Amino acid sequence: MPGPIDYSKLRILPDFDTAEWWAGTKARKYLVRQCKACGHKWFPPIFPACAKCASLDVAWFEASGKGKVYSYVVVVQPIVGAFIGAVPYVVAIIELDDCKEADGTVTRVAGVMLDEESEVAIGLPCEVVYEETNDPKIVMPRWKINGTAANAWRFTE
Repeated sequence: MPGPIDYSKLRILPDFDTAEWWAGTKARKYLVRQCKACGHKWFPPIFPACAKCASLDVAWFEASGKGKVYSYVVVVQPIVGAFIGAVPYVVAIIELDDCKEADGTVTRVAGVMLDEESEVAIGLPCEVVYEETNDPKIVMPRWKINGTAANAWRFTE
């Protein structure tokens, strides 16, 4: 397991667009934006309108918090002080299972894995877990491998 992340060195300030998302993580819910007009889902929640139809009628969709690893990178040189004790750690792009659209697009999110590099592979199923921080208002989502896949692929040197 990677070393700990020192969340006291991060300044997380929920704003108008992210406050509900942070409230969701505190309640152990993984939320993505969803357009009420066309159903499009996206993350991160920084756009005030739907990218597909431009509707401003947006809400939150509670995802299951399950998906599969689409890609990943192993970070060996921390650029933020909070991650000094965590290196090496894996950052993955996760395809969310329940955020597929009729045209085949999938909502993808980035997340820091709890698993070692040797345990992560493209195609493996994973799920969100929630990690307490030094700030009782902030709960951080992390990701963990939760199964196997016949077609999993790992980077090799």
